[in-house]
Amino acid sequence: MLLVEPIISPQANVVFQIAIAIILLASIGFKLKRKYVLHGMTMLIAMVLNVLSFLLVMLPSLLGLVIIRTQPLHVVSIAALVHACVGAVSIVLGLWIIVLWHLQSSTKNCVKRKKMMRLTLILWLLALAVGIVLYMFLNTSFSV
Repeated sequence: MLLVEPIISPQANVVFQIAIAIILLASIGFKLKRKYVLHGMTMLIAMVLNVLSFLLVMLPSLLGLVIIRTQPLHVVSIAALVHACVGAVSIVLGLWIIVLWHLQSSTKNCVKRKKMMRLTLILWLLALAVGIVLYMFLNTSFSV
């Protein structure tokens, strides 16, 4: 189904995404313990890893997915496009939050962005869930 192979295997990317999810959970733990600098640093690490994953695996996979061009209304095509759109929005929001934060130790500005941070996390988790389903469609015997 892929026209162009990604630089990193899809299997490695699933493991990579799970590792990012663990980093995000640890980061939320730091926030709950009021260790805001550690929270910010781990979120930054998760964001950098997610952008790398996007550039090395997800973008080449999406661009090389033949089914999107040949069967745009197929469930796999729709899942791929939903995953791409939701994932792109979560990456843009995450980068925007990090740019606004610019490694400050003060939490004054973070409180203003709490809703954006929650939305970003929800979108990222949604993209992760759809991405796992998409992975199953493309790389296992699971089919529709």
